[in-house]
Amino acid sequence: MSDFVDETYKRVEEVINYKRLNIRSFEEIIDVSNNSIGTAIRRKSSFKSNVLNKILHSFPEINPTWLLTGKGEMFLNNIDKTNEPASKYNLLDIKSKVKDNLIHLLLEDKEVKEAIATQVLEALKK
Repeated sequence: MSDFVDETYKRVEEVINYKRLNIRSFEEIIDVSNNSIGTAIRRKSSFKSNVLNKILHSFPEINPTWLLTGKGEMFLNNIDKTNEPASKYNLLDIKSKVKDNLIHLLLEDKEVKEAIATQVLEALKK
């Protein structure tokens, strides 16, 4: 059996604090229902993939490997670690780096690879 513990809620809370946002404004930015993030953080619950995708879409400077596993830095390499809006960054470069980090993550962590594969299969059924 695995020792994997999902502590994504801690990293989401860290992003909220770093961005100097309150939970409600963070929920509005990533377009999720009122109090869903706050409830998950209080309950120390994991987030569904759609919420994590919304976070990465809204904050493309966030390192997906770090968000999912806690490994690496909070921000993608070579990106200014400021609180400026993501729109100021070169989104094509960021998308490329996100893709590279996700591929690396898939190849590195068997449990994450299995979880993503399951979610992809479920999405294809819809």
